[in-house]
Amino acid sequence: MEGPALNARKTGPKRRHESLLRTLAQPANTVPKLADKTHLEFNVITSEKLPEYARLDIFHRAVYPFMFLAQCFAVMPLTGIREPNPRRVRFTYKSLPMVVTLTFIAAALMMELAMLKHLLQIGINAKNFVGLVFFGCVLIACVVFIRLARRWPPLIRYWTRTELVFTRAPYEMPKRNLYRRVQLAGMMIIGLSLGEHAMYQVSAILSYKRRVNLCSAAANITAVTNFEDYISLNYDYVFQWLPYSPIIASLILLINGACTFVWNYMDLFIMMVSKGLAYRFEQITARIRKLEHEEVAESTFIEIREHYVKMCELLEYVDSSMSSLILLSCVNNLYFVCYQLLNVFNKLRWPINYVYFWYSLLYLIGRTAFVFLTAADINEESKRGLGVLRRVSSKSWCVEVERLIFQMTTQTVALSGKKFYFLTRRLLFGMAGTIVTYELVLLQFDEPNRRKGLLPLCA
Repeated sequence: MEGPALNARKTGPKRRHESLLRTLAQPANTVPKLADKTHLEFNVITSEKLPEYARLDIFHRAVYPFMFLAQCFAVMPLTGIREPNPRRVRFTYKSLPMVVTLTFIAAALMMELAMLKHLLQIGINAKNFVGLVFFGCVLIACVVFIRLARRWPPLIRYWTRTELVFTRAPYEMPKRNLYRRVQLAGMMIIGLSLGEHAMYQVSAILSYKRRVNLCSAAANITAVTNFEDYISLNYDYVFQWLPYSPIIASLILLINGACTFVWNYMDLFIMMVSKGLAYRFEQITARIRKLEHEEVAESTFIEIREHYVKMCELLEYVDSSMSSLILLSCVNNLYFVCYQLLNVFNKLRWPINYVYFWYSLLYLIGRTAFVFLTAADINEESKRGLGVLRRVSSKSWCVEVERLIFQMTTQTVALSGKKFYFLTRRLLFGMAGTIVTYELVLLQFDEPNRRKGLLPLCA
């Protein structure tokens, strides 16, 4: 089959140059329409060898360990994710990862319905509503990830085909390659989230033991702490539906841990994608900076702008696939940050409760800010070459430089939440202002609850 690369060789230099000029003549504030996504395959001439993907500094190689880990927690049901060649990645409904995902969704839905029934019985308020929101966000995230998994095979092939040009000269690899950047950030998020979940379990167990000991001493009876009593107390809303058994209790802990992973993985996935896109814009900026004091031919600027446009096209494709996940992640983070800040002035019973609360609050704020700043790097890196381009000498100045400057200054190159907003540094400060406003209102409504203090321990 004749692909674009073979067709380009047949057309000759003159026709290729004319075709390229027609593409570059488009308005700079628009992105050229992407090709049909059903044909986004690697077109390799028979005389050429396939690249050694396992050795290339490409996004698929950097991200697949975390995607495989996510599959163990019922996220991104894909097959062939561990293959170095992105063309081996497939999505099919009749696969083991899809069975695991659907099973997890059914279990999480059961937890959500059990929580809803329990809240309807005792009454819903701003503070006990958080569990319902947590399981609801996890369920929506699972559905969004299934939709993303369906689009991932053509997306990752198109991504790899676009970034292959950046793996060879004249582009240079920065000090820390893409693999190391993604691995470091991913391990940091996973480590901190594991610490947060472990701290939650320690806080719950120690609080349960102290409560049993104090209440038994006050009643002058002998009480023994055990696993059954602990699970029944902390997950009473589930055992209103199901009879207790050690197997069901263990499954509840497993499902709760998997839900926590999915809840954290939303931000982790956005962060990894942002790292991959910003990395390529950084390479374009580095190439532009190398030309600052040189006399540059117009063909060089044509090539740079062509690569810049290709990255903008890739960003548009990624954004169209991920915008639902970004919107869900931002709403989730906004709600939980407000909820945690609402409890800042509440009295807690044990020191371990304070340790967990402040660790959880700082981790949540830090994770939200880190994801926003990582995503905002795409926008920042796409504009960092402007200073050099504006200082191009009159000998090297050409219409392509002017077009590239205009495109960088007028086009918003960033991920978005369904085009309602773009992930830039300005949005982080806007979100912080929104949180402060909501928090002041919520604190006024919560004043009567804070005056009540702690409920009786042995009631």
